[in-house]
Amino acid sequence: MANGSGGDAEHYDVAVVGGGPAGFAAAIAAADQGARTLLLEAAPALGGNATGAFVHTICGLFAPVSTGSSAFVNPGLPARFVDALLRAGAAGPAEEVGRVRVLPTDPARIGAVISAECQKRRSLVVRLEARLQAARLAAAAGPSELAGLGPTGPFRISSELVVDASGEAALGAAGGAATERASDAECQLPSYIVRLAGVPEADTAGYGRLRFTVALARATRQGGLTPRAESALLRPVPGSRDAYMTLNLSRELLVETQDAPAALEGLAREVVDDAVRHLRANRSGYQDCRVVSWPRQVGRREAARLRGRTVVEAEPLLAGLRSDQEVALSSWPIELWHDHRGATYRHPEAPYGVPLGALISATHARLGVAGRCMSASHEALGALRVIGTALATGEAIGIAAALAADRASSLAEVSPAEVRAAAGRSITG
Repeated sequence: MANGSGGDAEHYDVAVVGGGPAGFAAAIAAADQGARTLLLEAAPALGGNATGAFVHTICGLFAPVSTGSSAFVNPGLPARFVDALLRAGAAGPAEEVGRVRVLPTDPARIGAVISAECQKRRSLVVRLEARLQAARLAAAAGPSELAGLGPTGPFRISSELVVDASGEAALGAAGGAATERASDAECQLPSYIVRLAGVPEADTAGYGRLRFTVALARATRQGGLTPRAESALLRPVPGSRDAYMTLNLSRELLVETQDAPAALEGLAREVVDDAVRHLRANRSGYQDCRVVSWPRQVGRREAARLRGRTVVEAEPLLAGLRSDQEVALSSWPIELWHDHRGATYRHPEAPYGVPLGALISATHARLGVAGRCMSASHEALGALRVIGTALATGEAIGIAAALAADRASSLAEVSPAEVRAAAGRSITG
Protein backbone atom coordinates (compact mmCIF):
# COMPACT_ATOMS: atom_id res chain seq x y z
CA MET A 1 0.00 0.00 0.00
CA ALA A 2 1.07 3.62 -0.56
CA ASN A 3 1.71 5.30 2.80
CA GLY A 4 -1.16 3.54 4.46
CA SER A 5 -3.79 4.28 1.85
CA GLY A 6 -4.10 0.82 0.35
CA GLY A 7 -2.62 -0.80 -2.78
CA ASP A 8 0.97 -1.76 -3.48
CA ALA A 9 4.05 -0.63 -1.62
CA GLU A 10 5.85 2.45 -2.90
CA HIS A 11 8.95 1.47 -4.84
CA TYR A 12 12.35 3.18 -4.86
CA ASP A 13 15.78 2.50 -6.25
CA VAL A 14 17.48 3.39 -2.95
CA ALA A 15 15.95 3.78 0.52
CA VAL A 16 18.01 5.28 3.36
CA VAL A 17 17.01 4.87 7.01
CA GLY A 18 18.34 7.66 9.21
CA GLY A 19 18.53 11.36 8.36
CA GLY A 20 21.69 12.30 10.22
CA PRO A 21 24.88 13.38 8.41
CA ALA A 22 25.59 9.89 7.04
CA GLY A 23 22.01 9.33 5.88
CA PHE A 24 21.58 12.78 4.41
CA ALA A 25 24.84 12.34 2.48
CA ALA A 26 23.89 8.87 1.25
CA ALA A 27 20.48 10.07 0.08
CA ILE A 28 21.65 13.11 -1.89
CA ALA A 29 24.61 11.18 -3.35
CA ALA A 30 22.25 8.47 -4.59
CA ALA A 31 19.82 11.05 -5.97
CA ASP A 32 22.66 12.88 -7.72
CA GLN A 33 23.47 9.61 -9.51
CA GLY A 34 19.90 9.53 -10.84
CA ALA A 35 18.40 7.03 -8.39
CA ARG A 36 14.83 7.48 -7.17
CA THR A 37 15.67 7.80 -3.49
CA LEU A 38 13.76 7.79 -0.21
CA LEU A 39 15.13 9.16 3.07
CA LEU A 40 13.32 8.03 6.21
CA GLU A 41 13.93 9.84 9.51
CA ALA A 42 12.20 9.03 12.80
CA ALA A 43 12.69 12.53 14.24
CA PRO A 44 10.71 15.62 13.18
CA ALA A 45 13.82 17.13 11.55
CA LEU A 46 16.93 16.01 9.68
CA GLY A 47 20.46 16.25 11.05
CA GLY A 48 20.76 13.53 13.71
CA ASN A 49 23.24 14.46 16.44
CA ALA A 50 24.29 17.55 14.47
CA THR A 51 20.88 19.13 15.09
CA GLY A 52 18.95 17.01 17.59
CA ALA A 53 21.78 16.54 20.11
CA PHE A 54 23.40 19.96 19.52
CA VAL A 55 26.77 18.46 18.56
CA HIS A 56 28.33 21.77 17.58
CA THR A 57 31.64 20.87 15.97
CA ILE A 58 32.24 18.81 12.85
CA CYS A 59 35.29 16.60 13.29
CA GLY A 60 37.09 14.53 10.68
CA LEU A 61 36.86 17.03 7.83
CA PHE A 62 40.46 18.12 7.58
CA ALA A 63 43.96 16.74 7.24
CA PRO A 64 45.88 16.53 10.55
CA VAL A 65 47.64 19.71 11.64
CA SER A 66 50.98 17.88 11.38
CA THR A 67 50.61 17.72 7.58
CA GLY A 68 50.75 21.50 7.35
CA SER A 69 47.65 21.42 5.16
CA SER A 70 44.17 22.74 5.95
CA ALA A 71 42.65 20.88 2.99
CA PHE A 72 39.54 18.72 3.20
CA VAL A 73 40.55 15.10 3.50
CA ASN A 74 37.39 14.16 1.53
CA PRO A 75 36.96 16.95 -1.03
CA GLY A 76 33.59 15.89 -2.46
CA LEU A 77 30.24 16.14 -0.71
CA PRO A 78 31.71 16.97 2.75
CA ALA A 79 33.48 20.03 1.32
CA ARG A 80 30.37 21.17 -0.57
CA PHE A 81 28.27 20.78 2.56
CA VAL A 82 30.69 22.89 4.60
CA ASP A 83 30.53 25.57 1.90
CA ALA A 84 26.73 25.57 2.19
CA LEU A 85 26.98 25.87 5.99
CA LEU A 86 29.37 28.81 5.75
CA ARG A 87 27.18 30.62 3.23
CA ALA A 88 24.18 30.17 5.52
CA GLY A 89 26.02 31.40 8.61
CA ALA A 90 25.65 27.95 10.19
CA ALA A 91 29.39 27.47 10.70
CA GLY A 92 32.44 29.52 11.59
CA PRO A 93 36.06 29.32 10.45
CA ALA A 94 37.92 26.07 11.14
CA GLU A 95 39.80 25.99 14.44
CA GLU A 96 42.99 24.20 15.45
CA VAL A 97 42.54 22.18 18.64
CA GLY A 98 45.84 20.56 19.50
CA ARG A 99 46.77 18.22 16.64
CA VAL A 100 43.44 18.43 14.78
CA ARG A 101 41.14 20.95 13.10
CA VAL A 102 37.42 21.20 13.74
CA LEU A 103 34.59 23.22 12.24
CA PRO A 104 32.43 25.04 14.83
CA THR A 105 28.75 25.07 13.88
CA ASP A 106 25.39 26.39 15.04
CA PRO A 107 23.08 23.34 15.22
CA ALA A 108 20.03 25.61 15.17
CA ARG A 109 20.83 26.56 11.57
CA ILE A 110 22.11 23.26 10.18
CA GLY A 111 18.70 21.65 9.70
CA ALA A 112 17.59 24.34 7.26
CA VAL A 113 20.74 23.85 5.18
CA ILE A 114 20.20 20.08 5.01
CA SER A 115 16.54 20.51 4.08
CA ALA A 116 17.42 22.99 1.35
CA GLU A 117 19.98 20.59 -0.12
CA CYS A 118 17.42 17.77 -0.14
CA GLN A 119 14.79 19.94 -1.80
CA LYS A 120 17.16 20.62 -4.71
CA ARG A 121 17.00 16.93 -5.69
CA ARG A 122 13.76 16.17 -7.53
CA SER A 123 14.38 12.42 -7.34
CA LEU A 124 14.73 12.51 -3.52
CA VAL A 125 11.72 12.04 -1.24
CA VAL A 126 12.12 12.83 2.48
CA ARG A 127 9.78 11.41 5.13
CA LEU A 128 10.06 12.80 8.66
CA GLU A 129 8.60 11.19 11.80
CA ALA A 130 8.69 7.90 9.90
CA ARG A 131 9.46 5.09 12.31
CA LEU A 132 10.68 1.78 10.93
CA GLN A 133 8.82 -1.17 12.44
CA ALA A 134 9.77 -4.17 10.31
CA ALA A 135 12.00 -5.08 7.39
CA ARG A 136 12.55 -7.96 5.01
CA LEU A 137 16.00 -7.53 3.59
CA ALA A 138 17.03 -9.10 0.29
CA ALA A 139 20.11 -11.26 0.84
CA ALA A 140 21.38 -11.20 -2.75
CA ALA A 141 18.71 -10.47 -5.37
CA GLY A 142 15.42 -8.62 -5.54
CA PRO A 143 14.05 -5.69 -3.56
CA SER A 144 13.89 -5.26 0.21
CA GLU A 145 10.65 -4.36 1.95
CA LEU A 146 10.26 -1.90 4.83
CA ALA A 147 7.21 -1.20 6.96
CA GLY A 148 6.64 1.50 9.52
CA LEU A 149 4.45 4.22 10.92
CA GLY A 150 4.42 7.86 9.82
CA PRO A 151 2.34 10.94 10.65
CA THR A 152 -0.43 9.86 8.26
CA GLY A 153 -0.45 6.19 9.26
CA PRO A 154 1.33 2.96 8.32
CA PHE A 155 3.57 2.81 5.26
CA ARG A 156 5.14 0.06 3.17
CA ILE A 157 8.19 0.56 0.99
CA SER A 158 10.07 -1.65 -1.43
CA SER A 159 13.54 -0.68 -2.61
CA GLU A 160 16.19 -2.27 -4.77
CA LEU A 161 18.97 -1.17 -2.40
CA VAL A 162 18.76 -0.02 1.22
CA VAL A 163 21.19 1.88 3.44
CA ASP A 164 21.28 1.79 7.24
CA ALA A 165 22.40 5.18 8.53
CA SER A 166 20.35 5.00 11.72
CA GLY A 167 23.37 5.22 14.02
CA GLU A 168 22.23 2.09 15.85
CA ALA A 169 21.88 -0.51 13.09
CA ALA A 170 18.07 -0.28 13.37
CA LEU A 171 17.42 -1.37 9.79
CA GLY A 172 19.92 -4.20 9.90
CA ALA A 173 18.58 -5.51 13.20
CA ALA A 174 14.97 -5.32 11.99
CA GLY A 175 15.86 -7.33 8.89
CA GLY A 176 17.99 -9.97 10.57
CA ALA A 177 21.39 -8.76 9.34
CA ALA A 178 24.46 -9.53 11.43
CA THR A 179 25.13 -6.81 13.99
CA GLU A 180 27.60 -6.26 16.81
CA ARG A 181 27.65 -4.12 19.93
CA ALA A 182 30.18 -3.22 22.59
CA SER A 183 29.47 -4.40 26.12
CA ASP A 184 27.76 -2.04 28.54
CA ALA A 185 31.06 -1.61 30.37
CA GLU A 186 32.94 -0.78 27.16
CA CYS A 187 30.42 1.29 25.17
CA GLN A 188 31.36 4.96 24.79
CA LEU A 189 29.58 7.37 27.09
CA PRO A 190 27.06 9.89 25.68
CA SER A 191 26.82 13.65 26.07
CA TYR A 192 23.97 16.06 26.79
CA ILE A 193 24.28 19.56 25.32
CA VAL A 194 22.19 22.67 25.95
CA ARG A 195 22.29 26.22 24.61
CA LEU A 196 22.87 28.93 27.21
CA ALA A 197 22.36 32.68 27.15
CA GLY A 198 23.90 35.07 29.66
CA VAL A 199 27.39 33.54 29.55
CA PRO A 200 30.29 35.98 29.97
CA GLU A 201 32.33 36.28 26.80
CA ALA A 202 35.52 35.71 28.79
CA ASP A 203 34.42 32.15 29.52
CA THR A 204 33.83 31.21 25.86
CA ALA A 205 37.31 31.88 24.49
CA GLY A 206 40.75 30.38 25.07
CA TYR A 207 41.62 29.62 28.66
CA GLY A 208 38.25 30.92 29.77
CA ARG A 209 36.70 27.62 28.65
CA LEU A 210 39.23 25.71 30.75
CA ARG A 211 38.59 27.91 33.79
CA PHE A 212 34.87 27.22 33.44
CA THR A 213 35.38 23.45 33.33
CA VAL A 214 37.79 23.49 36.26
CA ALA A 215 35.45 25.67 38.36
CA LEU A 216 32.50 23.31 37.94
CA ALA A 217 34.63 20.23 38.63
CA ARG A 218 35.96 21.88 41.79
CA ALA A 219 32.42 22.70 42.92
CA THR A 220 31.40 19.04 42.58
CA ARG A 221 34.39 17.92 44.69
CA GLN A 222 33.64 20.51 47.37
CA GLY A 223 29.99 19.54 47.60
CA GLY A 224 28.57 22.75 46.17
CA LEU A 225 27.25 21.00 43.08
CA THR A 226 26.02 17.51 42.25
CA PRO A 227 28.88 15.17 41.24
CA ARG A 228 26.92 14.42 38.06
CA ALA A 229 28.05 17.83 36.75
CA GLU A 230 31.73 16.93 37.13
CA SER A 231 32.52 17.13 33.40
CA ALA A 232 31.11 20.19 31.62
CA LEU A 233 32.54 22.03 28.61
CA LEU A 234 31.66 25.41 27.09
CA ARG A 235 31.92 26.55 23.47
CA PRO A 236 30.62 29.75 21.81
CA VAL A 237 27.95 29.68 19.11
CA PRO A 238 29.27 31.11 15.80
CA GLY A 239 27.72 34.52 15.13
CA SER A 240 25.98 34.67 18.52
CA ARG A 241 26.64 35.65 22.15
CA ASP A 242 25.15 32.35 23.29
CA ALA A 243 27.20 29.28 24.21
CA TYR A 244 26.72 25.52 24.16
CA MET A 245 27.38 23.64 27.40
CA THR A 246 28.28 19.98 27.00
CA LEU A 247 27.65 17.67 29.93
CA ASN A 248 29.47 14.34 29.60
CA LEU A 249 27.30 11.69 31.22
CA SER A 250 28.85 9.16 33.58
CA ARG A 251 28.50 5.38 33.38
CA GLU A 252 26.90 5.48 36.82
CA LEU A 253 24.15 7.67 35.40
CA LEU A 254 23.54 5.15 32.60
CA VAL A 255 23.35 2.32 35.13
CA GLU A 256 20.98 4.29 37.35
CA THR A 257 18.57 4.93 34.47
CA GLN A 258 19.18 1.55 32.79
CA ASP A 259 20.09 3.68 29.74
CA ALA A 260 16.38 4.29 29.10
CA PRO A 261 16.24 7.42 26.91
CA ALA A 262 13.45 9.23 28.74
CA ALA A 263 14.91 8.55 32.19
CA LEU A 264 18.43 9.47 31.09
CA GLU A 265 17.27 12.73 29.50
CA GLY A 266 15.22 13.57 32.58
CA LEU A 267 18.17 13.19 34.93
CA ALA A 268 20.45 15.06 32.52
CA ARG A 269 18.03 18.01 32.54
CA GLU A 270 18.09 18.03 36.34
CA VAL A 271 21.89 18.15 36.32
CA VAL A 272 21.85 21.06 33.86
CA ASP A 273 19.32 22.95 35.99
CA ASP A 274 21.52 22.42 39.08
CA ALA A 275 24.60 23.63 37.19
CA VAL A 276 22.84 26.79 35.95
CA ARG A 277 21.58 27.59 39.45
CA HIS A 278 25.11 27.13 40.79
CA LEU A 279 26.58 29.40 38.11
CA ARG A 280 24.05 32.16 38.75
CA ALA A 281 24.69 32.06 42.48
CA ASN A 282 28.44 31.56 42.57
CA ARG A 283 30.19 32.70 39.38
CA SER A 284 30.66 36.33 38.42
CA GLY A 285 28.81 37.48 35.31
CA TYR A 286 26.30 34.60 35.30
CA GLN A 287 23.39 36.30 37.07
CA ASP A 288 21.32 36.19 33.86
CA CYS A 289 22.50 32.75 32.72
CA ARG A 290 19.66 30.52 31.48
CA VAL A 291 18.94 27.63 29.15
CA VAL A 292 17.41 28.96 25.93
CA SER A 293 17.26 25.67 24.02
CA TRP A 294 17.14 22.02 25.07
CA PRO A 295 18.28 19.18 22.78
CA ARG A 296 15.88 16.74 21.18
CA GLN A 297 18.03 13.78 22.20
CA VAL A 298 21.08 12.62 24.10
CA GLY A 299 24.26 12.67 22.01
CA ARG A 300 25.04 8.99 21.48
CA ARG A 301 28.63 8.24 20.59
CA GLU A 302 28.15 4.50 20.11
CA ALA A 303 25.39 1.92 19.73
CA ALA A 304 24.94 -1.28 17.68
CA ARG A 305 26.75 -1.50 14.34
CA LEU A 306 26.47 -3.77 11.31
CA ARG A 307 29.03 -6.46 10.59
CA GLY A 308 30.34 -5.83 7.10
CA ARG A 309 32.26 -7.71 4.46
CA THR A 310 35.27 -5.92 5.94
CA VAL A 311 35.67 -4.98 9.62
CA VAL A 312 37.91 -1.96 10.16
CA GLU A 313 40.40 -2.62 12.95
CA ALA A 314 42.37 -0.11 15.00
CA GLU A 315 45.92 -0.94 13.94
CA PRO A 316 45.49 -0.51 10.15
CA LEU A 317 43.59 2.71 10.86
CA LEU A 318 46.36 4.06 13.08
CA ALA A 319 48.97 3.09 10.48
CA GLY A 320 47.10 5.10 7.83
CA LEU A 321 46.71 2.07 5.57
CA ARG A 322 45.57 2.87 2.00
CA SER A 323 44.43 0.42 -0.70
CA ASP A 324 42.57 0.19 -3.98
CA GLN A 325 39.50 -0.86 -1.96
CA GLU A 326 39.07 2.56 -0.33
CA VAL A 327 36.14 4.89 -1.02
CA ALA A 328 36.64 7.52 1.72
CA LEU A 329 39.35 8.73 4.07
CA SER A 330 39.36 8.85 7.87
CA SER A 331 41.67 11.40 9.51
CA TRP A 332 40.30 11.72 13.06
CA PRO A 333 42.15 10.10 15.98
CA ILE A 334 40.67 7.16 17.84
CA GLU A 335 38.70 9.10 20.47
CA LEU A 336 37.22 6.97 23.23
CA TRP A 337 34.95 8.26 26.00
CA HIS A 338 35.15 5.43 28.52
CA ASP A 339 35.39 7.94 31.38
CA HIS A 340 33.05 10.94 31.42
CA ARG A 341 35.87 13.12 32.79
CA GLY A 342 37.83 12.93 29.57
CA ALA A 343 38.56 11.01 26.39
CA THR A 344 41.67 9.09 25.39
CA TYR A 345 43.17 9.80 21.96
CA ARG A 346 45.36 7.75 19.63
CA HIS A 347 46.43 9.68 16.55
CA PRO A 348 46.90 7.97 13.17
CA GLU A 349 50.16 8.28 11.28
CA ALA A 350 48.24 9.39 8.18
CA PRO A 351 44.64 9.36 6.86
CA TYR A 352 43.20 5.84 6.56
CA GLY A 353 41.43 4.56 3.45
CA VAL A 354 37.98 3.26 4.41
CA PRO A 355 37.25 0.17 2.26
CA LEU A 356 33.92 -0.23 0.51
CA GLY A 357 33.55 -3.63 2.18
CA ALA A 358 33.13 -1.89 5.55
CA LEU A 359 29.99 -0.21 4.15
CA ILE A 360 28.35 -3.42 2.87
CA SER A 361 26.58 -5.92 5.13
CA ALA A 362 28.33 -9.25 5.52
CA THR A 363 25.01 -11.11 5.35
CA HIS A 364 22.89 -9.01 2.97
CA ALA A 365 24.65 -7.79 -0.17
CA ARG A 366 21.92 -5.23 -0.99
CA LEU A 367 22.22 -3.57 2.42
CA GLY A 368 24.71 -0.72 2.79
CA VAL A 369 25.72 1.16 5.92
CA ALA A 370 27.37 4.45 6.83
CA GLY A 371 28.11 6.60 9.85
CA ARG A 372 28.56 5.32 13.35
CA CYS A 373 26.91 1.94 12.70
CA MET A 374 29.39 1.03 9.94
CA SER A 375 31.49 -2.11 10.22
CA ALA A 376 34.39 -1.53 12.60
CA SER A 377 35.78 -2.72 15.89
CA HIS A 378 34.76 -0.81 18.99
CA GLU A 379 38.13 0.93 19.09
CA ALA A 380 38.28 1.83 15.38
CA LEU A 381 34.75 3.22 15.58
CA GLY A 382 36.14 5.88 17.92
CA ALA A 383 37.70 7.50 14.84
CA LEU A 384 35.13 6.61 12.18
CA ARG A 385 31.97 7.78 13.98
CA VAL A 386 32.61 11.53 13.72
CA ILE A 387 30.43 13.73 11.51
CA GLY A 388 33.01 14.58 8.84
CA THR A 389 33.78 10.92 8.20
CA ALA A 390 30.07 10.05 8.36
CA LEU A 391 29.44 12.50 5.51
CA ALA A 392 32.17 10.82 3.45
CA THR A 393 31.05 7.23 4.10
CA GLY A 394 27.46 8.29 3.43
CA GLU A 395 28.43 9.77 0.09
CA ALA A 396 30.35 6.61 -0.85
CA ILE A 397 27.60 4.13 -0.05
CA GLY A 398 24.95 6.36 -1.63
CA ILE A 399 26.90 6.35 -4.89
CA ALA A 400 27.45 2.58 -4.66
CA ALA A 401 23.75 1.95 -4.03
CA ALA A 402 22.71 4.08 -7.01
CA LEU A 403 25.18 2.26 -9.28
CA ALA A 404 23.94 -1.11 -8.07
CA ALA A 405 20.30 -0.12 -8.57
CA ASP A 406 21.00 1.08 -12.10
CA ARG A 407 22.41 -2.29 -13.13
CA ALA A 408 20.13 -4.43 -10.91
CA SER A 409 23.11 -5.83 -9.03
CA SER A 410 24.23 -6.21 -5.44
CA LEU A 411 26.53 -3.75 -3.70
CA ALA A 412 29.24 -6.40 -3.74
CA GLU A 413 29.31 -6.17 -7.55
CA VAL A 414 30.18 -2.45 -7.51
CA SER A 415 33.90 -1.72 -7.61
CA PRO A 416 35.54 0.82 -5.29
CA ALA A 417 37.14 2.42 -8.37
CA GLU A 418 33.68 3.20 -9.76
CA VAL A 419 32.65 4.83 -6.50
CA ARG A 420 35.83 6.90 -6.34
CA ALA A 421 35.37 8.01 -9.95
CA ALA A 422 31.76 9.07 -9.34
CA ALA A 423 32.83 11.00 -6.24
CA GLY A 424 35.55 12.73 -8.23
CA ARG A 425 38.47 11.49 -6.15
CA SER A 426 41.58 9.47 -6.87
CA ILE A 427 43.29 6.86 -4.75
CA THR A 428 46.15 9.28 -4.12
CA GLY A 429 43.69 11.82 -2.70
